[in-house]
Amino acid sequence: MRIGIGKPTARRIIAMSLLALGGATVTGCGAQTVPPPGEMVLIAGSRQGVPSVIDGSGRVPQIIISSMRQQLINRFDRDMTVSIIPADGDPQAQATERLVLDVRNGEKRQQSPENNIVRLSNSLGDVRASSGESDLLGALDAGGRASATAADKTLYVYDSGVSTAGPLAMQNGLLGTGTDVSTIVESLRTAGNIPALNGVMVQWWALGQVAAPQSDPPVWARSKLKELWTAVVEAGGGKVTFHDDAVLASPPAGSLPKVTPVEFGNVQAKPVSLTIPESQISFLPNAPDFVDAESAMKSLHQIAAILKDSSGQTLWVTGCTANPAGASASVMQDLSKRRAHTVADALTKAGLSATLKVQGLGPACPGRSPETGSGADLEASHAKNRLVLITSRELAPIPVQG
Repeated sequence: MRIGIGKPTARRIIAMSLLALGGATVTGCGAQTVPPPGEMVLIAGSRQGVPSVIDGSGRVPQIIISSMRQQLINRFDRDMTVSIIPADGDPQAQATERLVLDVRNGEKRQQSPENNIVRLSNSLGDVRASSGESDLLGALDAGGRASATAADKTLYVYDSGVSTAGPLAMQNGLLGTGTDVSTIVESLRTAGNIPALNGVMVQWWALGQVAAPQSDPPVWARSKLKELWTAVVEAGGGKVTFHDDAVLASPPAGSLPKVTPVEFGNVQAKPVSLTIPESQISFLPNAPDFVDAESAMKSLHQIAAILKDSSGQTLWVTGCTANPAGASASVMQDLSKRRAHTVADALTKAGLSATLKVQGLGPACPGRSPETGSGADLEASHAKNRLVLITSRELAPIPVQG
């Protein structure tokens, strides 16, 4: 999947160890054998719109869902390396910690999993979104890649499922009561945006459960969220189990980067929302022309086929650009509109009979990803925002925050 982040890299290492080392340790009762070390990956942490995963009101912090807590504590029968990835606009592993099983004696070994879940709860409380919006598709890809070498390929997810950045930005009218999820998945596959989840078992809590400023999704939207994420995980080669435990809708404490609320109550029954990334069709620098016209037309023929059921509708083709330092907003807006015209003309030539309207929003496109880093990292973040959107409604520009 081309999301511009590759394998997740730790921004912050939390080094934690108990007094014992792994392996076989001789005690007064004889040798105790520790199973081989394991790896655990979680997509969790504080972000706007999702209830806090941690209850910090007691003497020690607690994971608020008992079934999630129990699944995690069951993994601490051995030394465990844990990575936590917040589903923010630029998902990467933000905390990696080594939790060691204490085997000095039978009593300490029995207490060790409980001690480690407390330490993990502390870390989950510390992990916070560091960039605006939420690219949950990117987080799943990062989590799947981080789980690829683990003996137990279980990925633990605590999230509402309401994504606002990347190819599944839902504020662009992605979901409606009549949305064909298979069409969305096919467009992701065509663009190379299926997450790497081969052999991964996803355990997911809090789907459809939200906190301010996100309003509660209606029943149909919760069903569509489950249908969509099930299809996405399975397309990536994984399986998913959703846990319906009720979550106390308590927003995370403190200030967090902005996440755009998604309005599910004002959508068409069968909306269109499709993202064409630069990895699928690329343009010449500062020009509306394709780098490789033959390759671009091949991709756009596939997209026209995906959109065949939209014949007779009016669709909006919206051009989006990055926001490089020193660039003129008006110049970027004009460039994005000319590129949108190029795509609209090509789709018509490819046989799409829908009425196509064109707009250019430059770097002010809804669902844009943060542009951070330097050198190759900055270019990768720019590339994520050089895209064309096809939607069944006109999109409004958003404030550009970097």
